[in-house]
Amino acid sequence: MTEKLRVSDRRLKFAVFLVALAVYLAVGYWLQVRHGFILGDALSRVSAAQSALFSRDPHLAAIGFIFTPLTAMVQIPAVLLSPLWPEMTERAFSGTIMSAVFMAGGVVQILGMGTDRGLPRGYVLAITALFAFNPMIVFYGSNGMSEAPFIFFMSWAVRRLIMWMVDDDVHHLVAAGGIAMGLAYLTRYDAVACVAAAGLLVGATTYLRAKPEPRFRRALLDTLLVSGPGFAAFVGWAAASWLITGEAFAQFTSQYGNAAILAQSGQPTETFTAGMTFALVCITFLAPTLAPLALCCGIRRYGRPNWSVLLVPLFVYGAALAFQTFSYATGSTFPFLRFYIVAIPLSACLAMLAVPDGVLIPATRRGRYAPPQPDPGQEPRRRSVVYPLVAALFAVAVPVTAWAMGQPRYAPQEYALGAVLAPDPDDVSVRKATEHSIAASFGTERQIARYLEGLNLPESSVITDTVYGFAVTAASSQPETFVVPSDSDFVALLNDPENNGVEYLLAVPPTGRGISDALNVRYPTLYETGADIATLELEIPNDGDSQPTWRLYRVNEPMAPR
Repeated sequence: MTEKLRVSDRRLKFAVFLVALAVYLAVGYWLQVRHGFILGDALSRVSAAQSALFSRDPHLAAIGFIFTPLTAMVQIPAVLLSPLWPEMTERAFSGTIMSAVFMAGGVVQILGMGTDRGLPRGYVLAITALFAFNPMIVFYGSNGMSEAPFIFFMSWAVRRLIMWMVDDDVHHLVAAGGIAMGLAYLTRYDAVACVAAAGLLVGATTYLRAKPEPRFRRALLDTLLVSGPGFAAFVGWAAASWLITGEAFAQFTSQYGNAAILAQSGQPTETFTAGMTFALVCITFLAPTLAPLALCCGIRRYGRPNWSVLLVPLFVYGAALAFQTFSYATGSTFPFLRFYIVAIPLSACLAMLAVPDGVLIPATRRGRYAPPQPDPGQEPRRRSVVYPLVAALFAVAVPVTAWAMGQPRYAPQEYALGAVLAPDPDDVSVRKATEHSIAASFGTERQIARYLEGLNLPESSVITDTVYGFAVTAASSQPETFVVPSDSDFVALLNDPENNGVEYLLAVPPTGRGISDALNVRYPTLYETGADIATLELEIPNDGDSQPTWRLYRVNEPMAPR
């Protein structure tokens, strides 16, 4: 690739990044700041970043160990601006910035999969646009959830591993394993399956290629290069969690983790077969033409030197889909369409591989085991009909996914978008009422925050758990008012609020997830009676879907010593 082409390629990627970033930021602002449509996990991560900076006991460990840390940590610079613009935390716009930057980066990685292969620019831009403006990609590129960084890191890894398959350049393994895979695990637990799958694929490929050299040693080195950093992230995060909380895998063992939430929700567990069927339906909704695209890739690659590039997306993206499918089928995760979102970049990648290659980007350091390459420029223009056919196959996903997002059985977190996108004030159906209650997410918690601010309370005046209370603390301009579980003296103040200057207890019902609320664990009768330590001052009905009716208790005055 000449220097002129390199400059043109960089400019194209930068322009695509800026366009995608602008779209995702605009959508996030419209949904979250203008309409208050905020997903709980996104706001929870914002609250965690806020606690690390502005709580009464600010420290980095306040981010917590239920979620992996990267999505909250990268929001810290934006959260620093919340005193100037409260919507950064109150409306979770810092989360929007995080997901928009990462998803725009993911779009560039999909673009790069085509430009690396020298495909026609019009085709590459078409596939990239279909990916970037898929409704699921737009939504999760703008709402502050972890899907955007996960897609970015996985797509980065897949792109570099594809090129490694072609030119055996060790730089690709360093980027894919040393950076992308390691950071992917700090984004989502799913990545552990991808790290293992990538290591298996790279190790097996090197073992088969490296002859008559010492096969096992070379295969082991390449495996460590691509999977070692991800394994180190796995061990390091578990060790940090164990040292600080006493639990190595809090997501799975803590009272706040997935297993506990599933038990507290009382949802019936599906059979293994039903769970597998659910996952397959979700994947089909997100990538309805996945099988035809894979078939086109197989036909295109069969018998050619670069046939093994097809294995990379199938192994890496496929591992994430397999992990989520098995997790749901065994009853350890939730029935959410978003958990299968990597089916979309998988389809986009297959669309880039299902057409003839052009002139491949030159390797920085071509390895000795690189397979022979075909003469450049011989085949790409012969069958131009392939390009619109494959693009049309990939385009089918856009309307199908848009329809699927409106199905509450499979998309309980997305279908309420209808209340924002197509409001109908005359519709009084139960479903429409539910949609509106979800769309008005955390409005009650913002009102509670405003009410408490109006009391001009001193620091450490209100005890609340973050099971539900994260939405209140995130909305408050005075987060130091609250005593929360990440504070080092939380237990001491909870055990004796009367003699520690605590004025209020913010309580939720001891049902569902409220069972794990620390106030209910310590004082089982608090919500109903005040547990003889507090008096009911205010009850706040909630207008959000599946959100609790709050009760604000005033702590009784300490008894005078006799």
